[in-house]
Amino acid sequence: MATSRRKFLKLACGSALAAGLHDRARPALAEPVESSRVAGVRLLGSQFRDNPMNLTGQDGATSVMLPAGGSLWLFGDTIEGPFQTIRGLPLKDKLSNTGALVPSQDVRNGIQSFRFLTEGDGKRARQLIPYIDGESPAAQRLWPIHGTCVGEDIYVFYHRISLIPGVDVFDNFKLDGMGIARAKIESMTFERLRAPGGSYEFWKGDQPTYGVFVEQRDGYVYLWGSLMTGMFLARTRPSAVADIGTYEYLIEAPTTHEPQREPRWSRTYAPTASLFDSVPNEMSAAYNRYLDCYVAIHSYLRENRLVMRTAPSITGPWSAAEVVYRPARIKEDDLIYAAKEHPELAREGGRIIYVTFVNSSTYVPQLVELTLK
Repeated sequence: MATSRRKFLKLACGSALAAGLHDRARPALAEPVESSRVAGVRLLGSQFRDNPMNLTGQDGATSVMLPAGGSLWLFGDTIEGPFQTIRGLPLKDKLSNTGALVPSQDVRNGIQSFRFLTEGDGKRARQLIPYIDGESPAAQRLWPIHGTCVGEDIYVFYHRISLIPGVDVFDNFKLDGMGIARAKIESMTFERLRAPGGSYEFWKGDQPTYGVFVEQRDGYVYLWGSLMTGMFLARTRPSAVADIGTYEYLIEAPTTHEPQREPRWSRTYAPTASLFDSVPNEMSAAYNRYLDCYVAIHSYLRENRLVMRTAPSITGPWSAAEVVYRPARIKEDDLIYAAKEHPELAREGGRIIYVTFVNSSTYVPQLVELTLK
């Protein structure tokens, strides 16, 4: 499945015009309105810049809560040293993923305490999800998206993409699918798990990218997956994260028109329960104690709008998108993407939450504080 990063973000965000879906499963594209739930917004600026590894740019910026406290933050393509722009930058010598340990802290002035995971000599950031024989950074990239901890293990879901020779990754690439990597929390030394059939892709490039956000709740691990027809949901038991045969897929869900409809799960995926749309791949959907509901945060399409949705249950019905922040554009072709909440950073029971996003012009995670009414 050949695509571009812009097209990938656009296709992953959903379309109400997708053919073959039953009308009641089609999400309605409605223009987002300004949110009435936000009392205040503060842009806290660029994060993770002050580091001894000379890391100057990265995207992704997802966080996985750790059992002992704090979190593992995951990043995609990572730049070391000065650069003018990420666009057209050769990637053969660039790390395609890195991570940082972030202890629990008050982040009202930004993330002050963190430690990048490094190679043995401590002089260079370590690629967490390794390449295997036959792969190379010049041909493939491994982008971690989100994960979860089970016992002593941490599981990370990642995109595997193949570069097209002579073409910038922002213009075109091939999405191979979604993989799972596992490590002991103590060591953070990841191995890539094999899917049935021997490949490393548990979900292929034409299937939802399950694992863009992961949450454990009520005895299940819930995984969000994005596809051009919207956002889909899968689940399995914590002990079976690596066994794709145990996964159930949400194929029927309540909607705003039919809020009493019972959720229905199946061992076979079907594109009949798209919960909402307009998500450029990365997002969050976590329970918020202050609002007593689920809150989803994502970038809206490819625009400079960060939006929020709410639902009484993870299966919905989900509200329409409401704009909570409009990042300023630096250039006309800015791509504002990777917006998501980091629930472990929330204060006052979720009244104050923290969201990151990336602007392609700066290629550094930006942190935003949202105070809810």
